[in-house]
Formats: sequence, structure tokens, C-alpha cells
Amino acid sequence: MNTYSRILFVCTGNTCRSPMCATIMQHFLQGMNIRVESRGMVVLFPEPYNPKAVAVAARHGMIMPSDSTAQLSNDDFDNNTLVLVMNSAMKQKIYETYDRAINVYTLSEFAGEGELEVADPYAKGIDEYNRCFEQLYVLVEKSAETIRKNMEEKENDNSNRL
Repeated sequence: MNTYSRILFVCTGNTCRSPMCATIMQHFLQGMNIRVESRGMVVLFPEPYNPKAVAVAARHGMIMPSDSTAQLSNDDFDNNTLVLVMNSAMKQKIYETYDRAINVYTLSEFAGEGELEVADPYAKGIDEYNRCFEQLYVLVEKSAETIRKNMEEKENDNSNRL
């Protein structure tokens, strides 16, 4: 039963999937003291989030922050940070590249859905972005349920010890 004070979503360029995930997770974890952020595996320079991703999130009633892309770094890993990535190849690459990598799972793995790949909608039409958002929504909702359950179990364990 792990509990985390920070959740970090990671995708390739930090322009659409990971910021959409972070926005969805913030929706589900409102009122909880958990910081939710996103990063990219390959971010050559800061740029705004993809306008299609922003539009799709808005269509679902969620406003993505006006942050810009950020590169994943060794400093992003610690015992209190849960790192959720889009596919198993990305997870493997993180463990090969970052010597401080810890608590890295694919989003589908953490959601209890096995090894589903979250396809990158980059350079595709709005329908692909919408399908991606809907897939992410389901996986993030299941992940949020797991996080809430783990936090409740920890609180119950702590109160039973008193």
C-alpha cells in the first residue's frame, strides 16, 4: 500500500497525453493534498500544450493549465512520487536512462488494465485526440480510485495504531 504526495505523468513530448492525464487526475483528486504534474521524455525547448488537446479537455469541461512543456529529469524521482507513463517501452527507457528512477508504472498497469498502450494522437485529427482523451479518462479514473483507496487504508491503519 503505497501513498504518494506527487503524481507525475510522462509522455513523449509533454504536449498532449501527459498534460491531459494531469488535468483529468486533478479533477478526480480535488481536495486531496497531492500535487499532479506532467513531463516529457524528449522536450527540446518549452512550448505550449497542443491546442487540440486543450480543446478536447475543454469540451469535457476541464481546463488544462497554461503551463508549457517540461523535460523529465533525475530530480523528478523520489519515494513520494508516482510516475505514470503511456506504454511499457517508455517505462523501460526511463529505467535505462535515469539512475534515480523509482515508482514508474504504465498508466494501464497502475489502473489494473494490464499493458494497454495509449496511442499518441500527435499530428492526427481532433477525433483521435478525443478518443485518446476518453481512453485516458477511464484509466486515470481507475488510477485515482486506487490512490484514494490506498490513502484511506493508510489513514485507517494510522488511526488504529492510536
